Amino acid sequence: MKRLDTQSGKVIDYSASVAQLEEFYQKQYELIKAGNTDLATFELVMLGNALDFIQMVKISFGVDLDAEEKSVHAFEEVLDAFKRGIANKNVFDIAESKIAEKAASYFGFLIIANSGGEWLDTDEGAVVSVKGRDAYVYAFIKQYLSGNADISAIQYYKNTKLIK
Repeated sequence: MKRLDTQSGKVIDYSASVAQLEEFYQKQYELIKAGNTDLATFELVMLGNALDFIQMVKISFGVDLDAEEKSVHAFEEVLDAFKRGIANKNVFDIAESKIAEKAASYFGFLIIANSGGEWLDTDEGAVVSVKGRDAYVYAFIKQYLSGNADISAIQYYKNTKLIK
């Protein structure tokens, strides 16, 4: 396909602000709508989901999440609130699945922004590969929200930072 723009070399800058990432995502979305379908990558989809989660958390809880490491604590508090809603059946099954998907996208975004790595699309769901080791963020978030995780989100995040 002939390129309709000059954005083909554009990569996601995980150190950018949320506002900058939203602007980047919107530009990419417009380019995709204009016919640049090769820009529709798994990584861009995950960024969109992460930005959706950030927006949802801001609207629902008034909590600002970003790419900074300090956000991991606020992220865990938000997950705990969702987990309580799921346990009390205040969140329906479909919503639970969407929350897990978007939360995993944000968690992977946070890991990549602070530890490096890249997104992989696997049979087990979204995975962040950090220095050749895989962090199964979607599987972890599903376990966490169902109350079956052995460790906290903070500890899971710290474990990805320790990968050599």
